[in-house]
Amino acid sequence: MGGENNIWVESEWADLKECVYGSPSVWVLPKFLSDARLRAQGEFGEFWKLNGGQDVSVVAPEVFQELSNQISETIKILEAYGVVVLTAKAVSEKNRLFPRGEDHGVSTPWMRDPFVTIGNNVIELAPRSLFHRRQRFAIREILASTMDRGAFYYAQPDAGADDYVDSPGWGYLEGGDIFVLGEHILVGHSGGCSNPQGAHWLQHVLGPKYIVEVVPIDPMFPHLDCVLMTPRQGIAFACLDALPDGLPNFMTNWDIVDVPKSLAKNHMGCNNLVINDRTVLVPSEEPLDRVAEELKLRGFDVPRTPYRVPCMAGGSFRCAHQPLIRV
Repeated sequence: MGGENNIWVESEWADLKECVYGSPSVWVLPKFLSDARLRAQGEFGEFWKLNGGQDVSVVAPEVFQELSNQISETIKILEAYGVVVLTAKAVSEKNRLFPRGEDHGVSTPWMRDPFVTIGNNVIELAPRSLFHRRQRFAIREILASTMDRGAFYYAQPDAGADDYVDSPGWGYLEGGDIFVLGEHILVGHSGGCSNPQGAHWLQHVLGPKYIVEVVPIDPMFPHLDCVLMTPRQGIAFACLDALPDGLPNFMTNWDIVDVPKSLAKNHMGCNNLVINDRTVLVPSEEPLDRVAEELKLRGFDVPRTPYRVPCMAGGSFRCAHQPLIRV
């Protein structure tokens, strides 16, 4: 693993030392296309339909200010735990038109999906979602800098301008679907985001040292991290009703906390931020109290902070960050 500043992600529960985190500065709602329909729900879904393509700071300044404040406060909490936090930069006007000449907004408050770090591999991904495909441009300098810090930096073949192509060579991967559990890598498959072709490509580039396993999930959830959290070796919080084939076999003897579908979907109950195998950051909103209590029963410290607006938009703490160092 080299020096302490070298890029390396060992597992979901290893100590978080450095990450890319969502930006509190800009939020422009993507156009309401098929990828938005996978994520929009309830009252916020209606707001998104009406305001696709609009800057939230203009059409709903109070909502934007709450989002910005909640992200900023979370970053302060991570820094207080000693985490180095890097945030996304602006996406240029021309890159906002990528990949097919339509402005799909700026979704940089959530930075889990455009790349993944596995061991010392920093991989730009080919997301299924059009608004995730341009997020890489907001962090390209950060990702490129990892080459000088012991990382192998490369990119999955780009997905182009089509919504979805289901044929060999058209692999899709989104960071919210990928779990790093040592040398065992899980890839969620809801039918609308990552797909088995993407998992096949990931296995190819990682080589035989790693085992990449596809985990089917209910199509009502976009990503695996909407239905699974692994805060420590041997412990998982999972929405079992959303896992048609169940959890992977190697988790058979794990301590499993079953998270109801309503809590997982409406309040992002599984999408918390594992700081280390003793500490998990959980939103302070009341519906998450159950998750916090189950963690405390298992010996975790559970700091809390408001995160209503990001969760309302379909992405809590795990969606907001992608680690560069977890050791």
